[in-house]
Amino acid sequence: MYEKILSPIKVGNVDLKNRVIYLAMAKYLSTPDNFVTDRQIAYYAARAKGGAGLVIPGACIVDPLYPSTLPMQPGLYDDKFIPGLTRLVDAVHAAGAKIFLQPWHPGVTPYGCRPEDVKQVADWTIDEIHGLQKLFADACVRIKKSGADGVEFHIAHNYLPEQFAVPLFNKRTDEYGADTVENAMRFSTESLQGIRAACGDDFTIVVKINGTDLTPGGMTPERAAEASALLEKAGASMITVSAGGGLTDLTGMSSDGHREEGWKVPFAKTVKDSVTIPVAATGDIRHPEFAERILEEGLCDMVGIGRGLFAEPEWVNKLSAGREDEMRTCISCMSCFDYCPPGKSGCAVNPLAMRESENVSLSYDGGGRTVAVIGAGPAGLEAAVTLAERKFKPVVFESEVKIGGMERIGAIPDGKSKVNWHIDYYKKQIGRLGIDLRTGTRATLEDIQKLNPYAVLIATGSDPIFPRSVKGIDKPNVAMIRDVLDDFPDISGKEIVIVGAGLTGLETAATFAARKNKVTVIDMLPEPNYESLPVDHLLAIGYAKGSRVDVRMSHKLLAVEDAAVVSENTLTNESVNIPADMVVISMGARPNDSLYEEIRDKFERVIKIGDSSSVGKIMNAVQSGFDTAVNLE
Repeated sequence: MYEKILSPIKVGNVDLKNRVIYLAMAKYLSTPDNFVTDRQIAYYAARAKGGAGLVIPGACIVDPLYPSTLPMQPGLYDDKFIPGLTRLVDAVHAAGAKIFLQPWHPGVTPYGCRPEDVKQVADWTIDEIHGLQKLFADACVRIKKSGADGVEFHIAHNYLPEQFAVPLFNKRTDEYGADTVENAMRFSTESLQGIRAACGDDFTIVVKINGTDLTPGGMTPERAAEASALLEKAGASMITVSAGGGLTDLTGMSSDGHREEGWKVPFAKTVKDSVTIPVAATGDIRHPEFAERILEEGLCDMVGIGRGLFAEPEWVNKLSAGREDEMRTCISCMSCFDYCPPGKSGCAVNPLAMRESENVSLSYDGGGRTVAVIGAGPAGLEAAVTLAERKFKPVVFESEVKIGGMERIGAIPDGKSKVNWHIDYYKKQIGRLGIDLRTGTRATLEDIQKLNPYAVLIATGSDPIFPRSVKGIDKPNVAMIRDVLDDFPDISGKEIVIVGAGLTGLETAATFAARKNKVTVIDMLPEPNYESLPVDHLLAIGYAKGSRVDVRMSHKLLAVEDAAVVSENTLTNESVNIPADMVVISMGARPNDSLYEEIRDKFERVIKIGDSSSVGKIMNAVQSGFDTAVNLE
């Protein structure tokens, strides 16, 4: 099984043991002055140890004047970085993988800018262009000296080389202009030739290119195919095909749950039809059976997996050992984007992502001791699975008939169904480990005492905040958002007001709007600082507004009437009536720790985890459950 994934392939002069690439992802693990760190080495070595044939550390800075958009990345602009890079290369080799480094230059295009705001490619002089090309060549010499097996020249995601490659950014009228594909690709093809001249014919050069930018004037599949043929002629030994970027479509580069698995594969096939060298497909490739199928069908020669191996470093090892049911599958939740700048990116489904250097290991010393886990949301389930792995005997109580808690509810809005993959993972582990799961059972003190537990973990989640003092709040047209999502109404043509512009409120608003309802969201908070918002929240705002949801910040709920909501514009003190057939309350939550307070003195070890301790996202709950279970002594 998975013969194609596990088959070797030759890329340039490099023999790869399988068809899996850990794609370049900027994780901000270098020092602020761009030196490789032990934490960085441990991170990439873990993906190599997990079985990937090729590992590509991304966004290695070639010009110290332009590192601002992706800070704390490896430097390639000085020989002083070579010793650290060599340590990184040696660690990846020792773990069994090959390694290419990715020299990177953003141009002057930070995320968040509009195309009309950025310095145009036309502003570079010919001498400056040649200087930029030399920066890449010099960087690649350092890569070769570090012992790396090759380089990936990055022409995707709206960075400098792609700024030359498409008319959206390139308004030049000379030989580097975008009037023809050949001219538009000249910056890149000459760069490849310069790298080849500097590094020798035996050094392997691959490229990454967008198959589409999803934006007028950007890359198209047809243009990418023509460009790829030119890149092969210029010396590229493989082409990885991606899409989008920070200036055209962020979710084209790294999509959220609205796009299907492997959605970029057709773009890779278009490129593959235009070249004779291997082509790697990307695009939310998550499951081994999907990867095997697209390889077997000849749609690509390799599969590039980024977030999938962030969530499950052992992806290749587990599929090769027949342990697919133990894989933690990326749910495209964008949590790994939330905390990027300081190097604190995390993963909702993998509590050890970005913690590889901590060398956390399970001590199998549970000795069959019973631990009561109250609640089968992500915190309780993660704790139970980890405890069972440690040879404790977890007994899980869940008052609902179904497991998942708020994670299950959160999977209901449009674009969130992949969250169910995480719940499915827990179902498989419960069966594999024989965990005692008691659904439809609200645990009482007596129930817990009967177990004589070594410890009790309280994972009872949170209670929704309900504005009881608001006039008319008990009217029949008022519903709590959890109840709405738990049994989503099949309605259209209604006027709906959602109180609360948090993530869940906005996602629900967009879902109602997609069903042809007129939706208004009100929130008493002022307009947020959008630059400080997590990516998933920014996307939710975009989906809501794109669905014509009327989002009104600085609007306080005053009263609910039979067919309307009364709000106050806190900026003008004006009272506003908003028609409402349904009013949905989504004002956040507070920890539910009532059981904890009831039993905290009845047992030696009673510990709150997840939302019952501090309300957060899936990632916070999973890490809380895992850390508590790992450290239970």
